Amino acid sequence: MNQALIILAVAIVLYILYFYRIRSRKGVGKQRSLWQECRRKLRLPPKVADETIERFIKSLKESHPNHTEEWYLEKIIYDLDRDRR
Repeated sequence: MNQALIILAVAIVLYILYFYRIRSRKGVGKQRSLWQECRRKLRLPPKVADETIERFIKSLKESHPNHTEEWYLEKIIYDLDRDRR
């Protein structure tokens, strides 16, 4: 009986950790894809594009504080699309 409780507790902990890890990865994947989309829209070499994106984010943080990294990347994409019209 005691072993069954230990096994059950370990299974519950592993289950919780598994879903926590999946949730935490979702944001990183979206952020990475947004970053890559910014790179594509800038049409610059990767290193130059990354530096440009970082400058955009820094500027946006000054004018629009307290937003997520995803919000800043989405704003950059929106602005790039708007400026190309």
